[in-house]
Amino acid sequence: MNIFSVLHCEIRKIIRANVFWLVFLIFAFGPIMMGVGIILSSDAGGINWKMYLTELLDSLAPLGLIGYTFIAAWVFGREFSDKTIKDLLAKPVSRSKIVLSKFIVILAWSLLLSMYMFAIGFAVGGILGVAGGSASFIWNIFFKFIITSLLFIIVTTPGTLLANVSKGYLAPLGLILIIVILSNVLASFGFAPYFPWTIPSVFQSTGFLKLSSIIILASTGIAGIVGTFAWWRFAEQQ
Repeated sequence: MNIFSVLHCEIRKIIRANVFWLVFLIFAFGPIMMGVGIILSSDAGGINWKMYLTELLDSLAPLGLIGYTFIAAWVFGREFSDKTIKDLLAKPVSRSKIVLSKFIVILAWSLLLSMYMFAIGFAVGGILGVAGGSASFIWNIFFKFIITSLLFIIVTTPGTLLANVSKGYLAPLGLILIIVILSNVLASFGFAPYFPWTIPSVFQSTGFLKLSSIIILASTGIAGIVGTFAWWRFAEQQ
């Protein structure tokens, strides 16, 4: 089997799962509640698209981290929880193609979730009468939000490794809850540019990253990817 056949099978498997649709249902509530809260807390008629989207996406981007981590952990971890790992390994396809197809699906699903949350938040603003924004500004802030989402997706790769090592998706979810708490603490002490899981939020707020932050972020993502490929290549599959 070539990589496209493996990817096709992986996509069909994901779309047919109830979890795929539940993720979009659950993560619709975040932008809805945040958007309504931002508008209601502002002075009547005193909020425009720049104020609304800036505040919304600064809060929404870290929320996406939880969703992206769940997606990454579930795509790998479900093979163990559903006990389909042996059937998967019995297929006439290399393990590296299986891992690569899963990473591609994780990337596509996570980006789709990111665009979905932005669309929901934008729709809430439009329905509740936010005005005063230009198409170019909205496009620019959307583009920055997508880049921020990609940065968050990069740091979910250690979660994929943990999902394989722990043979399930609960451990990565527990880890991300600890990371969220730790991120708030470190950010309050000024360490946000040096902690992998807060670096994307720095980009969302400032629009740029220092070289040290880029190196830390890239190293974290690469470590998770390489570790996952290595685990599938060398670890004993029970």
